[in-house]
Amino acid sequence: MGLKAYFLVTLGDHMEQHKSIDLLRQLEEMPEVDFVDPVIGKRDMVIMVDAPVTVQAIANKLRAKEGIEDLEVLRVVGMLERYHIPKREPARALATASV
Repeated sequence: MGLKAYFLVTLGDHMEQHKSIDLLRQLEEMPEVDFVDPVIGKRDMVIMVDAPVTVQAIANKLRAKEGIEDLEVLRVVGMLERYHIPKREPARALATASV
């Protein structure tokens, strides 16, 4: 298991439907890709990846695909990363807590 990320993808306006379906199939075949879903809104597609090395390497690979105009990377952050408490904090909290 590597680093997980979501890519919010914008396709070029010139993209024909059959070409976007071909691109979707190509993306699904990439070993790093967990899933690809077309969406309606500001973006055209959501891709979830499990990056064995770096998320940036996969982003570069995706940007090189014909038809992908833009993409935004949303790296998945684990709970421990998001709410990391320094090792000294629990001891301080216990020392000041009323029992």
